[in-house]
Amino acid sequence: MRKLALYSVAGIILTIPALASAAQAPSPAALWRNIQALEKSHALMLDSKPYQLGSRTVDVYTTDLANTAENDAIRKAGSIEKVQRYPDGALVVKENYDAGKKLTGVTAMLKLNGYDQADRNWVMAAYKPDGQVVAYGKVQACIACHAMVTQQDFVFAPPPQQLLPVAVWKAFFPKQQISPQYAQLLAQHPEAIVK
Repeated sequence: MRKLALYSVAGIILTIPALASAAQAPSPAALWRNIQALEKSHALMLDSKPYQLGSRTVDVYTTDLANTAENDAIRKAGSIEKVQRYPDGALVVKENYDAGKKLTGVTAMLKLNGYDQADRNWVMAAYKPDGQVVAYGKVQACIACHAMVTQQDFVFAPPPQQLLPVAVWKAFFPKQQISPQYAQLLAQHPEAIVK
């Protein structure tokens, strides 16, 4: 089985096993190992910073990580908002933290050419902090929200660069509370609200 090499910002080589078909996603466990390598190397996504404000009270803070393929695309375009297509193998990870900065969950998107062409070929994943899979693959709830930024290949810029409108936020998270800090960002940066 050949391996497709991905390089983290820190220069650490990460591998995702290439499966029988380019359209077949790696196992959730294989993707989790790559996520852990990004976490270990603190491979921040460009335009992001540790413990930026999250939108929900369950993820008051978030940290966005990315591998080299993802960050190179951002660097080449000039910003996340200018990227039209990420390359095969691009990986972006969001760590979610509570108010005490304790990790509460991890979400990820892996670009895999031929995987899901209707939805820009992203493998969507959500894990508990210990790596237990919450959702994996063609996760419609993730896709529906990220489709708001189709023009930038489904990747949101971190707050306050881009913010979800309250109506959309409530539609996707009806049983959760909006973070008061995020509500303040919405009031302070109305120009950043995704239309």
